[in-house]
Amino acid sequence: MKNSILLALSVFTFSCAANQDVEPKSVTLIYDQSKLTAEIQADDHFEAHVDNEKERIDLSGTVKKLHPDYQLDVSVIKASKIKHATNQINTSLVIKQRDLEKPVLIGGVYDHTVVTDENDNVEVTESASIMSVKLSQ
Repeated sequence: MKNSILLALSVFTFSCAANQDVEPKSVTLIYDQSKLTAEIQADDHFEAHVDNEKERIDLSGTVKKLHPDYQLDVSVIKASKIKHATNQINTSLVIKQRDLEKPVLIGGVYDHTVVTDENDNVEVTESASIMSVKLSQ
């Protein structure tokens, strides 16, 4: 009887330890052909920046545990230094535990430019970029 109780207690303890979720440690913004990763701080906030000759990207927000899922509040500001344009995305989403490590689309930017030269030749350029985030363990 004593061995049965110890065996049951051992199995219960092992199964509880095995079912513990590993908390996410970072948030990654995926945009164009680049990635920006921010570590999640002890107060559940995250923040990261890129600033180069072409653009400035600000990524910030919070992650809240919803047992077993997560609420992600994210803000992305992308400023192009070449086109002198700024785009901003602010959103909240729920990330399921099973969807950790999977990118989630949060928005996109479509750019349509028409340029006319001195000879009245028209040049049209179009581009699109998407932004995704993922929680990583």
